[in-house]
Amino acid sequence: MDIRTFSNLLRGHNLGLFSVREAEVLFPAQATPLMLLQLHQWRRKGLIKRVKRGLYELAYPDQIVLPDFYVANKLYEPSYVSLETALSHYQLLPETAAQVTSVTSKATRRFKNSHGLFTYFSVRPRAFAGYTLIRLQGRTVRIAEPEKAVVDRLYMSLRRGEDWRIVCDRWDCGRIKKMNKNKLASYADLSGTSGAKIKELIHVILR
Repeated sequence: MDIRTFSNLLRGHNLGLFSVREAEVLFPAQATPLMLLQLHQWRRKGLIKRVKRGLYELAYPDQIVLPDFYVANKLYEPSYVSLETALSHYQLLPETAAQVTSVTSKATRRFKNSHGLFTYFSVRPRAFAGYTLIRLQGRTVRIAEPEKAVVDRLYMSLRRGEDWRIVCDRWDCGRIKKMNKNKLASYADLSGTSGAKIKELIHVILR
C-alpha cells in the first residue's frame, strides 16, 4: 500500500480524520500489525499526523482544512459541541469561545493538539440528547440545539458550584426569550435531580 492510494481513498470517503479501525476497514487485506507499522512509518515521514493516540489526519499531499467542530466530534466519541462554543455559535454570547467545548456521556476530558484546545463535560447518558446535525465546510457535525446548550451550561454551573448570575451575565437574554419553552423544560428534566433547579433558573432568566 502506498500513501497516494491511501490518501485518495480517504479523501474519496471524506475522512479528514481517521482511526486505525477505519483504516483497516478501507484496507481489509492489511493485517493490524502491518497497518500500525505503516502508519508509524508515514507519521515519521510527515505524511500523516497524529491528533491523539489512535487518531490521525492526512498531511499528504497537503493537510486538509477541517472545521474545529468536526475535530471535536471525532476526537472524543460520543460527543456533541455545546456549552460556550454552541452558545457563541448561536450568538447567545458576544464573543467566540477560546476553546471548543462539548458534552459527552463518557468521562470529562481535555485534549490539546495542533487544532487547539478541546474540553468535554460529562453528563448522564439520559441527558446525552438535544443535539442536531449541521453541515460545516462539507462536514456533518453534531451540535446542541440552542435550548440544550443553555441547559447544558446551567447544569455545568450547578455541578461546579458556580454563581449562575456570573455565568449568564453576558448571555443575550432577548434571544433566549424567543426559544422553545417546552424544549427548555424537557431538556432540564433530563438532568435528573438538577432538573428542578435548572427550570427555576430558566424561569428567572426569562422574566
